[in-house]
Amino acid sequence: MIAPPSHSTTTALPSSSDLVEDVLERWPPTLSVFLKHRMACPGCPMARFQTIAEVADDYGLDTEALLDEFVQAIAAEG
Repeated sequence: MIAPPSHSTTTALPSSSDLVEDVLERWPPTLSVFLKHRMACPGCPMARFQTIAEVADDYGLDTEALLDEFVQAIAAEG
């Protein structure tokens, strides 16, 4: 039996190991955070392969700060 991927979105909030595509699908309010930082992640073909930690690094953002912004956006919609 094949083990599930470690980047699964089974947690209540996004994590650094979640794939960008999964975060956008599971938590639509995070779209505003990506757009605020002018990140091309929404609609990017690499979103299904890159983790939040990877794109934060690519854009020179602090991963934990980005995750905090995701949590705030989710709470504001919730």
